[in-house]
Amino acid sequence: MADALRERTAQLLTDYLEYCARGPGTPARSPSTREAAVLRSVAAVVRQRHERFLSDYRGYGGNRVELVAQLEREILAHPQALSWGRVVALVTFAGTLLERPPSGACSNLGPDPELELELGEWEASVRQDCRRLVDFLCGRLTGQHRAWLEAHGGWDGFCLFFTPALLSWKRLLVQALLSCFTAVILIYFWKRLPFIG
Repeated sequence: MADALRERTAQLLTDYLEYCARGPGTPARSPSTREAAVLRSVAAVVRQRHERFLSDYRGYGGNRVELVAQLEREILAHPQALSWGRVVALVTFAGTLLERPPSGACSNLGPDPELELELGEWEASVRQDCRRLVDFLCGRLTGQHRAWLEAHGGWDGFCLFFTPALLSWKRLLVQALLSCFTAVILIYFWKRLPFIG
């Protein structure tokens, strides 16, 4: 039987990590799901706030999966320490590792710049690591952290958590106004109909 949470998690991670791994000047595909749009939006804020730290990891040429695994062990070690913010931080970091550094810049944390991979090798390495990171993160989130994810509403809970309350109120207000408008129209037409009887 299919595991809906795992499939949805894999789709979300694939969407975000491929978004990060795209080449310079390559237009981004539209987010594949609502949670993918929310993740991109929240991750952009995280990246902006922590630009200085994350910029050192762009173009990382080492073992990306091992580095993400180390970070995952540190920030998601205990279930009580788990939060949507930490999940976003981990996924954002993984995405940063797949980004190409700006032209002319080299990562301080990768291998010796003289041994830099050829462009084709770099892209192949990023594609392979993108798949490996999706598998690793999906396994951890829907394995070890599954109970937490389910207790917090899964990816629908993620969207609700990061959707500002104002948007929820606007949505409710619009629904209420449309309901009132519909009721007024129905009453108006009901009063105009001739009674048969």
